[in-house]
Amino acid sequence: MPGVLSICFEIEKLQNIKEIEMKPGTEITTQRAREFNLPPQQENEDEMSFRRRVSGALRDQGNIIEAHEAFNNELYDQSTDAMTGIIGALAQVSQDVDFGSKGDRQVDDDFAAGVVVQAPKEDPSMALLAMMLFGGKR
Repeated sequence: MPGVLSICFEIEKLQNIKEIEMKPGTEITTQRAREFNLPPQQENEDEMSFRRRVSGALRDQGNIIEAHEAFNNELYDQSTDAMTGIIGALAQVSQDVDFGSKGDRQVDDDFAAGVVVQAPKEDPSMALLAMMLFGGKR
């Protein structure tokens, strides 16, 4: 049976490993990567590349909420940008629109569609953008 000192040492080692794996600015993204068994952030991988990689993989799996949380590194109920992307994804589904995008490109498309959906309808530039996004398939 291991001693108390031995157990404390093991706990401290695990905490140090956790700190190394989770770089600042990627806490939620790292959490989502762990939940869905995606590779952790690599040593030479910058924050935005990691966020794009994880969000793209999650979006391809159909995990829309988690994809936008990973991309924005914020929970959906704490981020207007994540909510905008989720709304955009729902708008595309409700309009039966498929731009043929995959991965992080689809995350970008979700966000763009969300901006259009939430824009005031009297803005002519938003109407034009909406026609471009929802007017036809690529």
